Amino acid sequence: MVLLHSTGNRPVKKIIGFLVMLAVTAALYAQAESIPESAYANVKVWVAPTIGGSRGDREYFNFNLPEEVKGGGYELAETRAASDFYITANLEYDEEYMENVLNVELYNTETGALILSTGMGYQTTEEMNDWNLTTIYRLMANAPISKSLGMEEFEYPEAPKKEYPEYRLFLGVRGGYSLRINEPYQNVSYTYPFPYYTLGHSFEAALHVSYQPWRYVGFQTEAIFTMDPVSFKFYRVMNNDQYRKFSETFQSASLMIPLMVKGVFRVRQFVISPLAGVYLTIPLGQMTQNQSWVGAEAEDDFEDTFDFKYQVPLGWTAGLELGMHLGPGLLFLDIRYAADFTATLRMPGDKELYKRSMVSFSLGYKFGLFKKKAAAK
Repeated sequence: MVLLHSTGNRPVKKIIGFLVMLAVTAALYAQAESIPESAYANVKVWVAPTIGGSRGDREYFNFNLPEEVKGGGYELAETRAASDFYITANLEYDEEYMENVLNVELYNTETGALILSTGMGYQTTEEMNDWNLTTIYRLMANAPISKSLGMEEFEYPEAPKKEYPEYRLFLGVRGGYSLRINEPYQNVSYTYPFPYYTLGHSFEAALHVSYQPWRYVGFQTEAIFTMDPVSFKFYRVMNNDQYRKFSETFQSASLMIPLMVKGVFRVRQFVISPLAGVYLTIPLGQMTQNQSWVGAEAEDDFEDTFDFKYQVPLGWTAGLELGMHLGPGLLFLDIRYAADFTATLRMPGDKELYKRSMVSFSLGYKFGLFKKKAAAK
């Protein structure tokens, strides 16, 4: 229960009352802007005859309060029995503050329960011209929401979902970082302790082509340019049975061409695509090998670099592509794991050098071509 004319300091009461009513009015006007006028049409309100006060004041409120009920978008009921809610108005004079007070109460017609009681002080009825509608809004804001919004008869239209086009062909580019895990193959020149594997850091730059004949399944191939830095450090036994640290590095460039099957799953503006397949690798030029001693200087120290042909085997790859519609195409993150089936070979002689596996992270952008027709609804 809210009484704006309760006892206390008069200026403070006036300010608080004004701010409360102003806040409520602003909120309700904002709400009314977003709700169609017909949303309250099923809410029937009856206003009881005003009691108390002077005859002129009663006539003023008997006319204005029902009009403000209609102005607020509610249906004015002719009788209390035909209403959903009813309002009573009582006029009295506050001798302490020497002003008239309009006391109004809102009731639930079905249960007879008091919902809200509030009041407003005034000197002349003309002052209430600006507050009558606010008073009605203040009361009806506390009416049961499901009824006051007319939810049984009014449904808000759903916001239209943005449709993203589907294409049969995609062209794009990507580039990023690749971590290489290289497993050496032991030969007679390597001595314990022999390294199990070493890590290398490289990059990838790829041209991307994918074809999607079906909604959830597509095929993808790429031309991936990459470098392969491989470095091993181990120990060799010298003529005097002493161990010396030895370094052997390989440097090469190659073109990987994978052929993959990919799933395509759309979630609003996002596209999630797991993919898997096999790849072949085409060497680009010669492989460079460098051998050298590591450590203290010695008369037999050496460093030797030479080139030779090499052959990279087939391999397999699997990963995940996470795309997002941005502008005319899709921005995507590609996370990929790949591994050779067997070792890289030195040619001629088929000498096993090392076996590769790799994890890559790259960012790319692709455009769609040949838009699919929208499915009939």
